[in-house]
Amino acid sequence: MRNKIKLTEDLKWILNQLNKFGKGYIVGGYVRDYLLGIEPKDCDFCTNIDYEKLKVIFQDCSPKEIGKAFGIIQIIYRGKSYEIAKLRKEVGFTESRNIVDVEFVSDIYEDLKRRDFTVNAIAYDGENLIYPSIEAIEDIENRVLRFVGEGSERIKEDPLRILRGIRIAGDKELNILKSVEEAIIQNKREIKRISIERVQDEIFKMLKSKNRGKSFQLLNKFGIFEELFPETKKKMQLDEVIDKIKKIESLNLNLSVIFFNSKDELSKLKLDNKSKKTILNIINQKENLKKIEDKYGIKKMISLIGLEDFKDILVLEKLEREVSNIEILLKDILEKNEPIFLKDLAISGKDIISKGISDGKKIKSILEKLLEVVLHNPDFNTKDYLIKLIEEEKN
Repeated sequence: MRNKIKLTEDLKWILNQLNKFGKGYIVGGYVRDYLLGIEPKDCDFCTNIDYEKLKVIFQDCSPKEIGKAFGIIQIIYRGKSYEIAKLRKEVGFTESRNIVDVEFVSDIYEDLKRRDFTVNAIAYDGENLIYPSIEAIEDIENRVLRFVGEGSERIKEDPLRILRGIRIAGDKELNILKSVEEAIIQNKREIKRISIERVQDEIFKMLKSKNRGKSFQLLNKFGIFEELFPETKKKMQLDEVIDKIKKIESLNLNLSVIFFNSKDELSKLKLDNKSKKTILNIINQKENLKKIEDKYGIKKMISLIGLEDFKDILVLEKLEREVSNIEILLKDILEKNEPIFLKDLAISGKDIISKGISDGKKIKSILEKLLEVVLHNPDFNTKDYLIKLIEEEKN
């Protein structure tokens, strides 16, 4: 295993600044991923330097308080953000937010002992790897997930560690020790103490990972998904769902697959309005795609739910059957720029008003009727022809 970690010039600069005024370390996922042979992404630092002094040291890096009680600042260096945390150990916990008090320390070993899993309990000071137990290095070499300390105790401190462990094991392709599996299963009900926002953040990270199928399988194997979404679990064909989400990268599409037969439980998630609308469109309209046989059907469906949602449904349907005929027709519609929405009509509400019609509902009704005409035959989408239809209806 490599004992040296290759750092970018930016990371070296931050670490050198910390070591210039105190002690600095790179910790957590960056070290873990590098040692596992995975390209690291975000990089976090920890230090024994006082919070206020950190803000002075990095005064040219837009230091921002993101957790003063926990001694954490965020800096921006060359356009990228980094977190720097004070070395600490947790002292007290509550039923809801878990950590209620911390004690700042100067010993890196004390900080590493508070971390969740051994593979995350390794620091790098620019020259050497630092770890409180040889198990950390052995677990990296053997690609093993193990709790730091006693599993049940760590879960009760913060039940989110259940989801975090499953995500890391799935994403990094780690083997879960039997003791970890037992601790998760025995304490799975603890997950209900966690807010849905924190829960979905972890689940969404799982679904965005390239190994999302493995993570979702573990989520169900340990009974965690059932604790969170019991009705969805009952109605879900697990093997079929896993097979589909492995092939799909879109988060909204994967959520559509998971909650396809239980959209009521989808409301448990804190989704933005756009995402929720998209997912419900996919769930509610997917079966209608099977009834489509021509261009009119495609354009009618797109006019109701939008082009992007239609394309998403097509991706999902493609996993179940041949849809090349629909793809060919859609391509022709888009290439010919055929009218689909009210805004594509050759006339507008102003043109209808100019014909002596002022009632808003009547105007909308007329536009919708005209859209039906041009959905069937796009050649009729000319101002003269549509005005003629309006005049005929008046008479």
